[in-house]
Amino acid sequence: MIEFIPAKHDDADFVLRIQRIVIGTIVDLQVTEVYVVSIDNWFDFKWLGWWSWRKGALSRLVVPPFIPNRVLGQKHYTRHVGGADWAYAGSGNPLHICGVDRRTLAKPIDQISKSAAFVWYSGNTATNTLGSLMVYRSGTEGYAWYASFKKENVWNFRGEARVSRRELLSFEERGRQLELACGSCFPRATVAGLDWPPMNTDFHR
Repeated sequence: MIEFIPAKHDDADFVLRIQRIVIGTIVDLQVTEVYVVSIDNWFDFKWLGWWSWRKGALSRLVVPPFIPNRVLGQKHYTRHVGGADWAYAGSGNPLHICGVDRRTLAKPIDQISKSAAFVWYSGNTATNTLGSLMVYRSGTEGYAWYASFKKENVWNFRGEARVSRRELLSFEERGRQLELACGSCFPRATVAGLDWPPMNTDFHR
């Protein structure tokens, strides 16, 4: 089970929405590993493909160089090829390391896993009413996208890069259907204590 658990300052409805989008995305990507990283606050689309652009196109994707003290936590999930069940596997290989030059942090994601989805999402959403979600896939030529959200009465899409809103809604609906089919596999996120192990695009507003 891949579950996003809100921290103290996270908005539970935002966390539920991105959980559905991520689960729907993962089904589409057919990966065997997933890394989920919580970032302390909102981040914009400029983080997408940082140090990964070559001649106007995404080439070799590298880990975005978030300063490690911005990282609230990291989770790693695995499944067997052809299997449907995801298992929590601790924090996995560290993606953001303290005491290392930022260029050194820019490790190609293919060196971490040949078949993984890497997910970064923003915290503090209960306070600032803005949210971010970014997804990379290893083993591909530049599969990466970013979406931002804003809460008015409910959480709405604010902008997206390298993914269409129609695709995001499709991912979300797929995640919702899996949630309904699986029942307790994907429980509705409720606010809880932080449960983490230690440790040129077109942008449409």
